[in-house]
Amino acid sequence: MIKSILRVAFSIVVTAAALSAGPASSRELVYGSWLSPKSTTNTITMTQYLARIAAATKGEITWKHLSGGQVATANGSVDAVKKGIIDAGHAIAPYVPKELAATNLLFNTNSVGDDVVGDAGARVETMMLGCPECLEEYRRNNAVSFVGQSVPPYHLLCRSPIRTVADLKGVKVRSSAGGISIMTIAGATPVAMTVPEGVTAMERGTIECSWAVVNWLKNFGYMDVTKYILDYPLGMAGPPIAFFVNRNVWKSMTPAQRKAHFDNAAFLVATEMLEAQLKLDTEVVVEAKQKGIVFIKGGDDFRAVMDRHYKEQRPRNVATAKEHGVKNPDAILDYFEGAIAKWNRLSKDIGTDKEKFIQALQREIYGKIDPEKL
Repeated sequence: MIKSILRVAFSIVVTAAALSAGPASSRELVYGSWLSPKSTTNTITMTQYLARIAAATKGEITWKHLSGGQVATANGSVDAVKKGIIDAGHAIAPYVPKELAATNLLFNTNSVGDDVVGDAGARVETMMLGCPECLEEYRRNNAVSFVGQSVPPYHLLCRSPIRTVADLKGVKVRSSAGGISIMTIAGATPVAMTVPEGVTAMERGTIECSWAVVNWLKNFGYMDVTKYILDYPLGMAGPPIAFFVNRNVWKSMTPAQRKAHFDNAAFLVATEMLEAQLKLDTEVVVEAKQKGIVFIKGGDDFRAVMDRHYKEQRPRNVATAKEHGVKNPDAILDYFEGAIAKWNRLSKDIGTDKEKFIQALQREIYGKIDPEKL
């Protein structure tokens, strides 16, 4: 009798402990972003994506989201992921052009116009289906990645007015990737630095302008240092890699846990482009004008600069990629050109419909990939 009572009591204690402990294999990982805590990539995109992972895995995998460069800088994120200092982070190829040379080739290839949805779709498709050397360089850096985006059209955010190309002669401009070529052609002096560094440099007068996206006024604090904006599109670029995950961590997950991350990739891309980027662009322009920032329309002289840049960028980027060990850069760019043409057609129907964008990404890209083979 006493033994029966003890067995029942023991069973109750064990059951209660199991219930209170939560998921049997609960695991917290660290996502380190160098982007500002106020960046919409953090507050909108990654907050929702990481929450969806927790829900999809029923709490087996949760991510501690550390932003503002607390654990890894913009230049150091790829290495931090490689060494396991952080479990995942935000990677930008132009900041580590030798480590991510094939991805950097794609990033350095600017697109014409302002079809951000089409550009994002084409860049993600090229990265995942048309650039085996991209996937291989992630492996070499002990990482896995399956998401990328586009950077909306660049403009010039300046302390003083830039009305013509002639006004740029000798002017120091924060630049990276294709922006270095554009500013050189325009007669400016490109200064290579990260996006956050550009804010401090403008504030101190070290540089006069930044080759930048309009929504960086809010996402990176350029609103406080910008007085004039050259309202002329100076190319689109990408892909930034919002989720660059340590390969050992990825392999240590169960297939179901990896699938939970992968199945939400299209959601991440669509959320970033439509909510964290395009919607913010519209809101920021209104706010900037209210604060007295002057928008100056660029003329045909800037078109001439961009026409020359687009003509010269491929041979230059191919040569640089080869120097950094990319074996077949022309094949990557050929695929990208085809993908751009296709996604520019698809984007006409997608518009800004998030669900349509997710479905297109899933149909054209993610449905063709086995996450177990990444």
